[in-house]
Formats: sequence, C-alpha cells, structure tokens
Amino acid sequence: MRLKSVVGVALCLAVVQARAEVREMLDYAYYEVPGPAQSEMSLREALDSASPITEGERKLHGYNRWTINWHLEVAEQEQRCEVDAITVDLDTLMQLPALASEDTELQQTFNDYVEKLQRHLVGHYVVAIQAVNKIELQVSQLPPADNCEALEQQVDTLAESIVSEHREKARAFDEMTDYGAEQGVSLPD
Repeated sequence: MRLKSVVGVALCLAVVQARAEVREMLDYAYYEVPGPAQSEMSLREALDSASPITEGERKLHGYNRWTINWHLEVAEQEQRCEVDAITVDLDTLMQLPALASEDTELQQTFNDYVEKLQRHLVGHYVVAIQAVNKIELQVSQLPPADNCEALEQQVDTLAESIVSEHREKARAFDEMTDYGAEQGVSLPD
C-alpha cells in the first residue's frame, strides 16, 4: 500500500519536458590587409585602415555577430496549451583580418595577433551559446498556459530577455577584457 502511494506521488511530480533542438552555424569572413611596407605604416595602422569594422568611434580588427532565432511548436490539450517542441538557431559570423606578407617577421606578428583576437572572439561565441542553451532549457520547462497565443507571447518575451541579457554580457566581456587587450590581443608599437 505504501509503495503505491510513493509511486503515485512520484508520477505526479514528474515534469514533462518539451522536445528541444539547438542548431549552431559558425561562419568566418575575412577582410584583406595590404602588407605595410617598412617605412609606410605600422601593422596597427594597416589594420585600422583596412578594417571595415567600427563600433562608435572605435575601429575594431575583428568582430563576432550572432543572431538567435527560435521556433515553437505547441500542443493544445484539455483547453490548455503547452510547449511541444522548441528549436533554437544560433547563426554567428566571425570577421577577422587576413594578411599575406613576404616579410616573415611581420607575418608571424600578424598571425600571433589574429590567433589571440580569434580566441577573444570565441569568448563572445561562448556567451551566445550560453544564451541559446538558457532559452532551450527555460522554454522547454514552461508550464502550460490558458491559450497558445499567451504561451507564444510568454516564450517570445522570455527568449528576448535572455538574448538582451547575454548581449549585455558580451558588452561587459569587452569592457572587462578591454576588447581583448587584457587577454593579450595587442600589437607592438
């Protein structure tokens, strides 16, 4: 008798979780940096001149742009609406400089710099992955709503707030690392 009641309580406490899928796409785009001649300009000046990336007044040498979208499938049961499945897509474009120089010392300096820059940009990618995982987890655990329109609005509000929270984390990451300088992303003067 006691075993049946324990099993009954356990079944009542079981949470049905929606099906969830996360899809990630990471693309790279490169912009060409003309190899600076020894007397013409520094590598930093060549990068600043060639880079199409700006943030306000600041010229950036690399950038990570991510977009998160979600698709919801709902199921109506007993005049309630619940999440049946959630698919969250992360599309990321990492933009970096490319240099082909016959000056082996210059090329090595550039390669070392870009390696550190890319490592910094991967930090931004990790923030985006955290956002996607949080959306997937929290949406898949939402309780049923009175109607599907209300549930869809709740999902959109939740997901948008998570994206905003993680965009702020990405900005804070740049501030904390001084756009990667604290992680070694720097060029000799």
